[in-house]
Amino acid sequence: MISLTAPRARGLRPWLAAVTAVVVIVPLLVGVFVLANLLQRSLTGSLTSRVSQQADAVVAAVHRDGVTETVLLGTDSAMRTVVIDDAGHVRLSSPHEVTAPLSADRPAADHRVVRGARHWWWPGDIDNPMVVSRGVEAGGTHYVVQVSASQQAQHEAISTDAKILLLGTPVLTALAAALAWWVAGRALAPVDRMRSEVDAIEAGHLDSRVEVPPQKDEIAALAVTLNRMLDRLESSQTRQQRFVADASHELRSPLATLQAAADLASADPAGEWPVVEPTVHAELGRMNTLIGDLLLLARIDERRSSAPAVEVDLDDLAQAEVGRWRGEEHVTVRYAGSPSRAWAPRAPVERILRNLVDNGIRHATGEVVVTTATGPGGAALVTVDDDGPGIAATDRERVFDRFLRLDEGRSRDAGGFGLGLAIVRELVHSAGGEVRADASPLGGARFTVSLPAPQESSNR
Repeated sequence: MISLTAPRARGLRPWLAAVTAVVVIVPLLVGVFVLANLLQRSLTGSLTSRVSQQADAVVAAVHRDGVTETVLLGTDSAMRTVVIDDAGHVRLSSPHEVTAPLSADRPAADHRVVRGARHWWWPGDIDNPMVVSRGVEAGGTHYVVQVSASQQAQHEAISTDAKILLLGTPVLTALAAALAWWVAGRALAPVDRMRSEVDAIEAGHLDSRVEVPPQKDEIAALAVTLNRMLDRLESSQTRQQRFVADASHELRSPLATLQAAADLASADPAGEWPVVEPTVHAELGRMNTLIGDLLLLARIDERRSSAPAVEVDLDDLAQAEVGRWRGEEHVTVRYAGSPSRAWAPRAPVERILRNLVDNGIRHATGEVVVTTATGPGGAALVTVDDDGPGIAATDRERVFDRFLRLDEGRSRDAGGFGLGLAIVRELVHSAGGEVRADASPLGGARFTVSLPAPQESSNR
C-alpha cells in the first residue's frame, strides 16, 4: 500500500554540513602530516649538512696536522666528535667525557657513512642521534672521524607545529560546517518556500502558482517546472469536470425519455406499451452508444489499450467501410484512392474510419468521398470529404474536443453526442499518427489522418 503521508524530513542542511566537515577535516589532517614530514625531511637534510661539514673540517685537520688536540679546536660544542683508530680506541674526543666510539661504522679513507638520520616525522621522542663517519689517512695510519648530533630539538619543534595545526583543525572544520549550513539554508530557502506553496494548494484551487525567483538558476527552473505541472493538473481537472458535467447532461435526456415512457406505459400497460416500446429501445441504444464511447475514451486516457500494431491495408478497410453505406438513400458514399498500408492496431483504425464516415454522412448534403494514399516518408493517409456546411477555420482545432457541437446541425436529433471526433483524435494519437480538419474541395469539411508507415521487419 502506498502511504499518503509525507515522509519524515531528515533535512538536507545537516547532511551538507556533515559532508562539508568530512571534506574539510580529512584534507586538513592529511595536510598536517604531509607538512610535518616535509619539515622533517628539510630539517634533517640541514642537520646532516652541518654535521657533515664539521666532520669534513676535522678530517682535513687530521690529514694536515695528524692526531693532535688542535684538530678539535673550534668544533661545535653541541655536537660530539671523536677520532678513533682501526682498533676502535678513541684517540681524541670533544667533549672529553666521550670515551667510546659513536658508531660501529669504519669507512675507508675519503668515504662517508650517515647513520640514524630521521627523514620521516612521527609523534614521540627520538632516542638515536645522527652520526656521520668519515675515513682519513694521517702519517700512514687510518683513522675514522665520527660526529653526532641530537635530532630531538628539531623533532620537538615539528611536533609543536603539528599540535598547533591539529588543535586548529576542529575550529576550521566547525567554521566550514557552519558556513555550509548557512549557505545551504540560503540556497534551499526558495525550495522550502515552494514546497510550502505547493503543499498549500488544494484540489479545488489549482489556479494557484509558485512564485518564480528572479535569478535565472536551477531554483527558478524548478519553479517553472512546478508551474507547468500545475498547469497540466488544472487543465486535466478542468477537462475532467467538464467531461463529467457533459456526460451527466447527455445521459439526462435519454433517462428523462425513458422515465416518461415508463410512466406512460404504467398508466395503461396493455394499450401504451406498443406505442412507447420503439422509443424505449431507441433511447437504450443511444445510452449504450454513449456509455461505450465514454468507456473507450477512459481506456485511451489511462493508456490501457493493449492492441498490438500490425500492418493493415488501409485501402481495404476504407472500401469495407464505404460498402456499409452502399444502400444509403440520401447520401452517396464512394471510395477514390490508391493502395496504402499503415502500421497500427487494426480495430482502432476501423473505428477511426467508421467515426469519420459517420460524421461526414451526418453533415453531408449529398456526397461523401473516402480517399487513401501514401504520403511523404511512406506514411499512410486517409481523407474523408463531405459537401456539407464545412467548419470555420477558427473551429478546426476545437472540433476534436469532447461533447462539442459547433452548430445546430450537430444536434442530438441527428444522433451525435460530440464524442466521435474526440475518439478519432485520441485513437490516432495513440497509434502514433496525426489528424487535422481542413476545407474540402466538395465545399464541406475534410478530415485527414496520417498513420505510421509499416516497419521494415513486417515486410520480411
